[in-house]
Amino acid sequence: MATKKSQTPKPSDVLAPTASAPHEADGNDSGAINATAILTPTPPPAPLPEKKSAAGKKPAVERRRSPREQHIAPAVLQPSSGDATPEASHGVTVQDLSLGGVGFRGTEKFAPGETYRITLGKGPLLLNARVRIVSCRQVGHRMYHVGAEFC
Repeated sequence: MATKKSQTPKPSDVLAPTASAPHEADGNDSGAINATAILTPTPPPAPLPEKKSAAGKKPAVERRRSPREQHIAPAVLQPSSGDATPEASHGVTVQDLSLGGVGFRGTEKFAPGETYRITLGKGPLLLNARVRIVSCRQVGHRMYHVGAEFC
């Protein structure tokens, strides 16, 4: 009986049986099929390489005047001119908040130096403050991480 040689198994083929069957070459017309199965275990994945630390380099210095706290919440950004129309408003997601500023993600690019009003929360925990864009970097397709300081 001839068996089919198994190729190198893929990760999705963990312990997957491979079978071969003769195609009635012996003239037996009974409909019975002789099959053999070979189980081939997949080796475990190789460990990830360790990150190398930069020898002799000092850690980055934190320049913020107050610590930032992670706070994920929806917010609305409006021009500081007071235009509250839906066309002028930008829905953003706040990522972190500190006494000096706010970090958020949005689908539009904001130019550093521009000023806006940000509205976050509702009821007694409402924050409505003027902010100046400090940084804006693209983190994905139509996704920007923006840093702004209160002014």
